[in-house]
Amino acid sequence: MKANIDSDESATPLLVLSPAAYLWQHAAAIAASAHQGQKSPGTKMPYFAHPARVAMLISSVFGCHEPEVLAAAYLHDVLEKTSIDRAGLALLMGEEVTGWVEWLSKNGKGEKSKYWELLAESPWQARLIKMADALDHLNGPPQYQADRIKTARKALALASSPEPALQAAAEILRAAIDNLDPAAA
Repeated sequence: MKANIDSDESATPLLVLSPAAYLWQHAAAIAASAHQGQKSPGTKMPYFAHPARVAMLISSVFGCHEPEVLAAAYLHDVLEKTSIDRAGLALLMGEEVTGWVEWLSKNGKGEKSKYWELLAESPWQARLIKMADALDHLNGPPQYQADRIKTARKALALASSPEPALQAAAEILRAAIDNLDPAAA
């Protein structure tokens, strides 16, 4: 049976993505492909679920809906955990998103303390993604909990500027840490 495209009643609406929605959906597709076959440590969960949750936390919980930030959230681990390199990512996503992802990558940053020092100087968007990353990791397997709380405390220290999304993230991350480690509250 052929649909009558001249009739409003039988026509199926064509959904067209806005450029903003396309950006983060394109990033999600790249991340899903790049992380294919990877599992989250200590689980059987596909690794891609982690960057997807990070992007969702940024949008739904921290209240930041900027498509470039959401795109970088989906991609925040690709330089560190996949075969995608900086040049390839820049071709696919542009310099702004790639720059934020690069700030979040530990590759080439030396000691962990150096990583946190550099991250403290990063744009607020990269720091926001790191805070969402730390919050998501707090829900991981119990054997990693103590280390993840330490990391979340370091991420909390990144909220050193007045951007509303960073301040919202700090409040939520602080509450999560206090909930998991009430003795330290």
